[in-house]
Amino acid sequence: MRRRFGFLQGLRARIAMALLGALLLQFVGGEIIFARVEDARMERGRSQRLADWLLFADEFIDARPDAVARMNDMWHPRLRITRHDAPPAVGGGAVSADREIARRVIASQPRLAPLDLHAVRDGDALHGTIRLSHGGWLSFRSEDYFQGYPYFYHYTASVLSLLVSVVLLALLFGRMIGRPLADIAAAAEHVGRDAPVAIAATGPREVRQVAAAFDRMQARLLDHVGERVQSLAAMSHDLRTPLARLRLNASAVDDAETRAALDQDIVEMEAFVTSVLDYLRGDEPEQEQWADLASIVMTVVDEARDAGGAVSYDGPDRLEGVTRPLKLKRLLRNIVQNGVRHAGPTRVRLIHDANRIVIGVDDDGPGIPEDKLDAVLKPFTRLETSRSRSTGGAGLGLAIAHQLSQRLGGEIALSNRSGGGLSVTMWLPFAPRQS
Repeated sequence: MRRRFGFLQGLRARIAMALLGALLLQFVGGEIIFARVEDARMERGRSQRLADWLLFADEFIDARPDAVARMNDMWHPRLRITRHDAPPAVGGGAVSADREIARRVIASQPRLAPLDLHAVRDGDALHGTIRLSHGGWLSFRSEDYFQGYPYFYHYTASVLSLLVSVVLLALLFGRMIGRPLADIAAAAEHVGRDAPVAIAATGPREVRQVAAAFDRMQARLLDHVGERVQSLAAMSHDLRTPLARLRLNASAVDDAETRAALDQDIVEMEAFVTSVLDYLRGDEPEQEQWADLASIVMTVVDEARDAGGAVSYDGPDRLEGVTRPLKLKRLLRNIVQNGVRHAGPTRVRLIHDANRIVIGVDDDGPGIPEDKLDAVLKPFTRLETSRSRSTGGAGLGLAIAHQLSQRLGGEIALSNRSGGGLSVTMWLPFAPRQS
């Protein structure tokens, strides 16, 4: 349901609905009050008009022999009268509601009180009798006495025009408010992926305050992270000097077994320092540029083959688009090296899918437990049971790949293959070169 009416979740739509709802409520309430007031006014007008007609007929009906015909011609079609010598029947007799009508008519013209007025409602029509003061009786019938005025339909076009105008204005004002908020949301989405994002202070005062607060928060966050990254990078870099001295001292150890153990420890420490520095380099900015993505993938595959890995490639020979080549190459190198190191034979595939590319790396290794697939994307996560410690590393290979995929504006997902092994799939944005 939310997806079906997703367009109503936006700020502009909600502002428009709020104003439209308020306007409709005001219109309906005003129409009800106006209709009641107008009905009372029209009832008084009808009663006064009928009383005047009947009083006029009582006074002048004996003045001329053709008075009834002339009055019918004059009042047609609103009122028809007929003179009788005897009291005529009035549609089955008056009821309480009809006596109320007679009372209102007499209240409008008290001189009709002695004339024994009776009235009966018949749908929108009213018919009745009155005793003439000079003798005889008069029956009358008004076909549209109770017919109301269609106020709602009369004002429908005007109301609809007003509603459309209000909705358009609400959408315009909502856009003025929503666009700066959308810019802030887009900027927040890019925080931490590349260079700091500046937000233009536009829109209402409150939105400008939010933009300014966001810029200050971003600056504090980047300073906070930057200080820790620099500290860790300096520590990792400074470790290279004592490691070099350790290697030199280890070479002077006479016992071969002890020397081999020291060399293995030094290798692991150097691998750890290298992995940490590689992870920290993921935050270095890089401009987008045109590149042959297929060539980058095949280069990484060839490097792995030259290092002795069994790696195959399945994809186009050429695919030009916009990317950050260094980050893409480091991303692929970490994934491929991870597969070769832990699983052996590795297959790399490249697929162009509309406005993105899909890169898959499959291996035939032991895979990763299902409950650890997300954890291995975090820094310094090692799986002692599925990935042997003898392979070395600091648990940063997949974390580096995850970091780089985010910097490239893409996603990465791990899954175990049904036939055994791990499948790493990366979705990256792609803008092809226009011919």
